[in-house]
Amino acid sequence: MNEKIDFYIAIDKVASNTWPAESSTSIDNWLLRTSRGVTKRANSVLAIGEYPNDPNWLARIEQFYQELGLPAIFHISDASPEGLDGFLQTKGYAIDTPCLLMTATSRQVSDNANNKMMHKKSSIQIEWADAADAEWLDAFLMLEQFPEERRGFYSGLFERMPVQKGFLQLKLNDQIIALGTAIVEGEWAGFVNVVIHEGHRGKGLGYVLMHALTEWSLEHGATKQYLQVITSNIPAVTLYEKLGYQARYGYHYRIKYDLQPLVSS
Repeated sequence: MNEKIDFYIAIDKVASNTWPAESSTSIDNWLLRTSRGVTKRANSVLAIGEYPNDPNWLARIEQFYQELGLPAIFHISDASPEGLDGFLQTKGYAIDTPCLLMTATSRQVSDNANNKMMHKKSSIQIEWADAADAEWLDAFLMLEQFPEERRGFYSGLFERMPVQKGFLQLKLNDQIIALGTAIVEGEWAGFVNVVIHEGHRGKGLGYVLMHALTEWSLEHGATKQYLQVITSNIPAVTLYEKLGYQARYGYHYRIKYDLQPLVSS
């Protein structure tokens, strides 16, 4: 295994910790994650490292998800074994949600964001909390336009995240207009739930948000940072590139909805 692959596997594991499933089970190196079907990341196979030793691994995985009434979803990245993506395609798995994993040094992001914020920060209230309280959750569901039914999932998800985490909210005239979550593990900080009210986008608030997340991360020992972004989200990718982020590799999902019952037990 070369250095690049080692890095891909290591960062995939760290990134997986920022979005912990309600339950999971292992097949050798692979992690089968389930969370009542809410979000692909929490309901998919983290397929990193070598193939499982069991030659019937695909049948086992499909049965596992079928018994839960869920589609079989594989998280495919450069950390996945060679040939897996093509193999799943031949088995009827459709490609879904191409994404990028981007990284940067925390100090560079902080400096770049600070230079671009200009006067924005003076009118914005920046507030942090160690947990996602009711106000934060209310704003999160509203800004993401998620149904109330998802509150329980996200409340549990935020509690399961690693201990070193902070929940950020930006307020304007006491109204929450942006949110973000920073999670620190060792030298790495990961940012999730980065969202700005649609009425305040395009006004430079992304720099304020990223600067606040980065400064918190630096205070908690993270010298590097990463984030995951959908490839087609050009405004977000452009913002991150201006801050010094570079795309390290891509990943996507392979999904099969029409799982068939196994003939044998």
